[in-house]
Amino acid sequence: MLEGLFGNKNIQKVLLFLFVNGKGYGTQLHRSLRTPLTSLQNALTRLEKGRIIASYLEGKTKLYQLNPSYPLLPELEQLLKKAFTLLTPHEKKLFSLVQLEASEKRVQEPLLLNFWERLKTVRRLGLHTKSHGKGHGDVIVAFEGSNKLVFHEKGSWHNKMDFSNVFRWTLDRSAGAISLEHLRFGPNAPVFLFHLAPTGSNLLASVESHLCEHDAYLAQVVWDKASIRLTWRVIGPRKNEEWEYHYF
Repeated sequence: MLEGLFGNKNIQKVLLFLFVNGKGYGTQLHRSLRTPLTSLQNALTRLEKGRIIASYLEGKTKLYQLNPSYPLLPELEQLLKKAFTLLTPHEKKLFSLVQLEASEKRVQEPLLLNFWERLKTVRRLGLHTKSHGKGHGDVIVAFEGSNKLVFHEKGSWHNKMDFSNVFRWTLDRSAGAISLEHLRFGPNAPVFLFHLAPTGSNLLASVESHLCEHDAYLAQVVWDKASIRLTWRVIGPRKNEEWEYHYF
């Protein structure tokens, strides 16, 4: 779609991946996009030399992101947003995790259960969005059996406007994933957001991109003893929203 503009299909893949996910490293792009690693590394090098993307180290891992100092970044993001919305559902799924094999689910199950136990301890939250700014509030966790948790969230934005949300987390050990639903229409009419599966130590990410009409929902989670950071994106013809939750 953007090959004629960029002159290289791998350039398009890299830019779309970084736009959707915020950041990424070489082998991660290789696995998700099913493209030879050497070809992707050449594209990353070319984009970094042009200062369109930037890299930094997280431990020993070299991560890439769209360069926040790139002068045409707002225009580039609008172009990438349009290109992403025009992809087929199958193509959209390439920009998130593929479904885990059964053997991988067994290996990752302890990580999933550790995160599940961590969710039970949440009491407060902080959040940030492009459209609303920053906010903070309290979380009451309700238990619905052994595999469902409901977060009742209430707080205020920094502009003093109040907010309230109800989310339901469901543990599915057989699928090796935890699902997240928004209960804005009540518990009997949940709005499904995504399935989350372990991708590393204290890391989860959405399994495929959930499509709601023309909008795609994707998410990543990082957690430790101090907090849980949930970042999720909604990308569609009229949407380009990113929500970042910090649960404590």
